[in-house]
Amino acid sequence: MPPSSLYLHIPFCKTKCPYCDFASWSNKEDFIDQYFDALISEIKIKCEVYNTPVGGGRIGNSRDYSLLRTVFIGGGTPSLVHPDYYKKLFSELKKYFKISKDCEITLELNPGTAQKEYLLGYKQLGINRISIGAQSFNENILETLGRKHTIDETLEAISLVKECGFDNFNLDLIYAVPGMTEEIWTSTIHKALDLNPKHISSYSLTIEPNTPFEHIYKNPNSVPDGDFASDLYFELCNILKEKGFNHYEISNFSRPGFESKHNLNYWIGNEFYAFGVNAHRYLNGLRTSNTKELETYMSNPSLEIINDFPIDYNFEKIMLNSRLNQGFEVNLLNKISKKNQFEITETIKDLSNLGYLELLDNRIHLTDKGMFVNNEILLRLI
Repeated sequence: MPPSSLYLHIPFCKTKCPYCDFASWSNKEDFIDQYFDALISEIKIKCEVYNTPVGGGRIGNSRDYSLLRTVFIGGGTPSLVHPDYYKKLFSELKKYFKISKDCEITLELNPGTAQKEYLLGYKQLGINRISIGAQSFNENILETLGRKHTIDETLEAISLVKECGFDNFNLDLIYAVPGMTEEIWTSTIHKALDLNPKHISSYSLTIEPNTPFEHIYKNPNSVPDGDFASDLYFELCNILKEKGFNHYEISNFSRPGFESKHNLNYWIGNEFYAFGVNAHRYLNGLRTSNTKELETYMSNPSLEIINDFPIDYNFEKIMLNSRLNQGFEVNLLNKISKKNQFEITETIKDLSNLGYLELLDNRIHLTDKGMFVNNEILLRLI
């Protein structure tokens, strides 16, 4: 079967957050026309290479049509862009793909950019899921993060999203921020729940290389330590589970039936299409990415870089599946682990006794405690 998921990267922002290392730029809205021309050009050139003919694509000699079940428009701040640009984009996509009637189509929105006219336009195009970068419901934390929106703007954005008929929306939250207390964090969680989102994604602040935060917080003691971050994570898990949310992935929680189908496709290890500057795709067993330079992309949108990762398919499957509450099969370890069967069994027992994982029906499921230190647990097992 051909891939059923597609990602589109929109790199424009009002301001660049100091912790962000994504391919995004502020004060470059003048390039929107040129960028969308390049994006449409990339889709046309590459889909012809993929041999996806008008009427709904095929891969190579396959007779299976490329039926999209998820589309994710990320960034950057896609909500900065007028719906007319997406209308042209979707028109081009429909020349090469069929979009299923129940396709989950997500668009990321930053508070402060929400406009009723735009939201209604997105809705008319078939976009049916909005992911809102709230990040915090504490003004001091928003200021520390360099976010330019206020709590009131977040509330207004959510109100507009609901008013325009988007019942399915996600809230992004960040924890372990300098200056954050447990009280501030629990208050943010409860305020988020009061807004009745169908999905919450939450991430510990990471100080990424080559960002302003790398210089601001170059002293490790200036950011919360791992123990405090884990306390906040467990608090998040406990509160959301008590409120009926399904903790289906390390950083993601949903009401039953409202898991992000698009992101689940990544974590399961399925292939997917991707277009736009710095877009990463997985097709025909090969991972490739586009240039991270905006001007280079716009001048040559068909340029691709081959990525050498992963070295081993089974390793990648364990790495991705371990993020999910469904876990992964024990026999996958036998294919890649340097340990013998006895050592694997004893390691699993030890980690289970320490509360990091559970072994159920020959599948390893990481607990909340294990998910927080996911990479360390995998290293122990492998």
